[in-house]
Amino acid sequence: MIASDGPGAQSRRVRLAQFLVNWRLLLSLVSVAFCILLAAVIPQSQFDTSLDALLTESDPFLPEVEALEAQFPTTLEVRFALTAPPNATVFDRRVIDALSDLKKRYTEIPYAARLSSLLDFYSPESQTRLFQFSIDRYSQEELDALLQPALNDRLLTNSLLTGEGQLTFAVVALSVDELAGEARERTALAIQELRDSLRNAHPDIGFYAMSDVILQQSSQKAMLDDLSQLLPFVIILCVLVICFCFRSIRFGAGILTHTLATCLCTLGFLAYTGFSFNSISVIAPLIVVIIAVANSVHIISLFRQSLENGASKKDSMIASLVHNVVPISLAALTTAIGFVSLLLCSSPAIKGFGIIVGIGIGFGFVLTLTFLPALLMLLAPKVEVIAEGGERPSSLLTEVVTLGKRYDRPIFWGCSLLAVVTLALLPLNESDFNRLDFLGGDPELSSYYDIVGESINRGPLLTYGVQTNKIDGAIDPDFLARLDDYFSWAQQLAGVESIASIIDIARAVNRAQHQDNPEFYRIPEDTDAVANSLLAYQVVQSDDFPLKDFITEDFALTRFFLNATPSTNKELLATDALLSEEFARRFPEAQLMHGSTLLLFSRMDELVTVELLQGYSLSLLLITLCLIVGLRSVKFGLLSIIPNLLPATIVFGIWAITVGQINPFVMMLFSISIGLVVDDSVHLLSHYLQRRREGIEGEVAMNEAILTAGPALSITTLVLAIGATILIWANTLYFQQAAQLLVPIVVLALVLDLFYLPAILRRFAPTIS
Repeated sequence: MIASDGPGAQSRRVRLAQFLVNWRLLLSLVSVAFCILLAAVIPQSQFDTSLDALLTESDPFLPEVEALEAQFPTTLEVRFALTAPPNATVFDRRVIDALSDLKKRYTEIPYAARLSSLLDFYSPESQTRLFQFSIDRYSQEELDALLQPALNDRLLTNSLLTGEGQLTFAVVALSVDELAGEARERTALAIQELRDSLRNAHPDIGFYAMSDVILQQSSQKAMLDDLSQLLPFVIILCVLVICFCFRSIRFGAGILTHTLATCLCTLGFLAYTGFSFNSISVIAPLIVVIIAVANSVHIISLFRQSLENGASKKDSMIASLVHNVVPISLAALTTAIGFVSLLLCSSPAIKGFGIIVGIGIGFGFVLTLTFLPALLMLLAPKVEVIAEGGERPSSLLTEVVTLGKRYDRPIFWGCSLLAVVTLALLPLNESDFNRLDFLGGDPELSSYYDIVGESINRGPLLTYGVQTNKIDGAIDPDFLARLDDYFSWAQQLAGVESIASIIDIARAVNRAQHQDNPEFYRIPEDTDAVANSLLAYQVVQSDDFPLKDFITEDFALTRFFLNATPSTNKELLATDALLSEEFARRFPEAQLMHGSTLLLFSRMDELVTVELLQGYSLSLLLITLCLIVGLRSVKFGLLSIIPNLLPATIVFGIWAITVGQINPFVMMLFSISIGLVVDDSVHLLSHYLQRRREGIEGEVAMNEAILTAGPALSITTLVLAIGATILIWANTLYFQQAAQLLVPIVVLALVLDLFYLPAILRRFAPTIS
């Protein structure tokens, strides 16, 4: 038996609906004033364009990276990549002339301090310059003769020369470690203008430029483009869908006004609190718009139905609010839980996304009750106009009811089998995070990474620190000898190509101090001798390889640089695990510190997935409890979860066998999917249980629920699907991939609720005699 809906609950809904309608003018004025107040601070919105915002703060390597950055501070730099003409090398006279021009003009970049290039390269190991004479004195044959010595210098090939001499870097060091606002914009523009000018002056040479300055400026531009171009497009398209479905421009105008108010309140509140948008959270306002439009459809749908039946505007709005206040409250709460659960993830980007959508859902819900009724009653067309339009979904939903009953058994067992099979396929999805997916649509950035990726025949450069925890501990000859053995072992690993460390400098200086006798290319015999070698190097060191980049002043902490072979994230982490385990075994008294953010990004696959699954589990539990309380039925609260779990399970299962590769941030969709799709089952079950509590038999109650809530659910699904489709035109691969998954999830959710949910209820909710 179904517990009856007591008169107390019904009367409370009626009183609330009457209050919202009777006081609609005052409530709407307060809403408008509050909206204007918040909208005034939107121009103060902030943007965090750093990719570090994506990193998980729970990673134990993060404090090590920050500690090494504090000990070995770096400044911003600009990397120019120059490619040689076909069938030539970078020692071609045309490339050398281009480098000479860059050397003359690099100071056009604000804050430029110095330039490192082939022209001024000084080898710490051989203690010789690559170009020992003026550039003008070299013939082409003499330039060609420099190629092989350059390729044999591992420090040069690890820093400024790549491949077989087809590409060279020229690095401009800036005098600042951070730029923002107008200074960053001015510097980025100067870099791009210098690049384009040199490209025009040397058309045979490929000129590319990259810097955190350009990357951050491009990221901010991509964020603003997504907000300024996609957001209005989503709003207009969703409103047009409403106008078409309800055959009313006035209803569309009401939805547009309500949606704009929700968006303005959300963005204004975020700006007022100092919240910064990042590469992930910047798309959240689009989700807020889609959800706001979808939620308000239910109010319009029943309001229109009552008007069609001849009721006045006031009575129609009261009837719509009485029937909808519980389901829209429950839907808003459960949807918000799905997004707010992202706060369990330690990535600021994901947490920011959840916060924005959660706040937007809150504003949308409040304005649906305080602002939307007055709008609809003001804009609603005459009753006779509404009656002429009719609602097309009704006849289609009648067919849905008939088909669902006719093919009940195949639908139930087919959906159940599909759920089991796709659930088993989920582990086949592999996540391999690539931070280049977040570069946006800037073709210059893509060209830089493409050309460098094609020319470099090695993997990434990893930085490690060795903390001895005692003064002069890092220059103790015995310790350096053990460290050298460790490096020799490490270079035998498949994932390691080469290692550069303080040992190389100590050996080279020791040999130079003994008239370049090869027998003295070894670690000096005592600590003082090592210290003297390093101090001697400091006198003649090049700016490209200063001693301070390798070891601290107290000689307690040293860094080494490891060139990995081309590797996937998993292979890179496997190599790091071997290095860490072996170091711990060989050096129990010292600590190996990880200094590369690349490792942090590589570890995000596992960390983000685990945290999102934890958030998903919590949101599932909380949503289930909310449905049990809201529907006032343990059985129906539990039954409603089944069709809400399956859309994401089925879509991600099919994705596993069709694509198989997934970005860990797209896993966020799996975590929030239940919050997005629960709206359909909440409204259906609310209407269904209301009829059941009135004593209506289960099959009839389900049919009436579909015919009553179905039109609004069909429209909301259409709005969600079209709105999500717009993400395909976003600037990053992440959003494009998200659209490909989100659209089938929301569409499948409606299909399951219209066909699979009734089949479940027929088996687990016996009819009332």
